[in-house]
Amino acid sequence: MSRLFASLLIPAIVLMLAGCTSELDKVRGQFIDSCMSSGAPKSNCKCAIDKLQDHYGEQGLVAINRQGRPPSDFMDQLANAAEQCRYQ
Repeated sequence: MSRLFASLLIPAIVLMLAGCTSELDKVRGQFIDSCMSSGAPKSNCKCAIDKLQDHYGEQGLVAINRQGRPPSDFMDQLANAAEQCRYQ
């Protein structure tokens, strides 16, 4: 994943973590919207949040949202997800 893509997604992560449809739906929607606003295709953004959900679980994503800050491995997980989804 390019550093530019990562730097554009950091504000998206902050937006995703800002807040509660269901909490999971809101988190997913905010992530996808922010990801797309950085220039990524919707399919890649959906794929990336799916992979993050696979790693952290539904409750994990909601917990990250509630905590207001991502866990220490979040950027690595995001980079891995973006890389995997780029070639779908």
